[in-house]
Amino acid sequence: MSWQRVLALMLRIVRQFRRDRRTLALILVVPVLVLSLLGYIYRGSGEPTRLAVVLQGESPLAPQVIALLEEDSSLHVLVMEREQALQAVDRREVDGVLVLPALPPQPGTRPEVELILEGSQPSAAGAIASAVSRALPQAIIQTMSSSGQAIQLEPRFLHGGPQFDQLDYFAPTFIGFFAFFFVFLLTSVSFLRERLQGSIERLIVSPLDRKEIVLGYMLGFTLFATVQSIVMVIFTVAVLRIHYAGELWLVVFLTFLLTVGAVNLGIFLSAFARTELQVVQFIPMVITPQGLLSGIIWPVDSLPRPLQWLAQALPLTWANEALRAVMIRGEGLDALGLHLMVLIGFAAAMAVLAMVTLRREVA
Repeated sequence: MSWQRVLALMLRIVRQFRRDRRTLALILVVPVLVLSLLGYIYRGSGEPTRLAVVLQGESPLAPQVIALLEEDSSLHVLVMEREQALQAVDRREVDGVLVLPALPPQPGTRPEVELILEGSQPSAAGAIASAVSRALPQAIIQTMSSSGQAIQLEPRFLHGGPQFDQLDYFAPTFIGFFAFFFVFLLTSVSFLRERLQGSIERLIVSPLDRKEIVLGYMLGFTLFATVQSIVMVIFTVAVLRIHYAGELWLVVFLTFLLTVGAVNLGIFLSAFARTELQVVQFIPMVITPQGLLSGIIWPVDSLPRPLQWLAQALPLTWANEALRAVMIRGEGLDALGLHLMVLIGFAAAMAVLAMVTLRREVA
């Protein structure tokens, strides 16, 4: 194998991409725009969730609960009469109603906290339930304190911290998913275009062997994939202000390994497509299952057991776990040995399959 021929092929791919502004936009601009949109969705100043609080009578607990709920900037707390609150939630003027009983209770009655949720918006219902679940125990502790000084419930975080929001927790998986998706799409379409234009057939009849052809294209695509990974990580940290605990170079390295696998997967699958539309048809089969099963939306441990086994066979699952371990738990390279082996093995296996399936035909 001649590395000089491999590098010459790589440089041809680089020069070709430099002249293709739409491809450069797909690599560098589109991921940044998508991450910006996600950042705005998670951190934008949307309409706060509306919660009506009903006081059934005098209670030392009520002021503490209301004060703690009002500290949550995502909630808008309104004190109403019971009938007014029930009508408001039925008309969707509020998203939930919290009924606080009188304390001490009347003889023969049992105090009961009632939470009524409108229910048509799961995110609003979840936000209210979570806020009430946090406020009630702390209010009870403060109210029942016998020392005359309120007891503060201060949670301790083993990983992450109070400064971490939803975007901070989702950012590692977003980086991995979008790097994998855009690189796979770029590689598969570009390699198919090379076949359709007859470039691959001309290379096969040249002194280049199949191994050199695949390596040359892989290095050319990987160079731009690496630039994309660096841009995504820098943009996520510097512009979106993502909190992270580990080393950024390790985040870039893990993303690089994932994109190398995506490059080789794109080269391999493009051999089974005859049009660009057929390449796009691979997305539901290749990208969608990984997006659903790799821990981006639901934790892998919460999936049914057969789907957990399938998730463990997906490279994006291992990449997401590794990226979360670095960015949220602050783990180093020594704790990621198995993840690195899986990502490297996936990239190597796809490269071998790409070499085997490289065919001398024009679609």
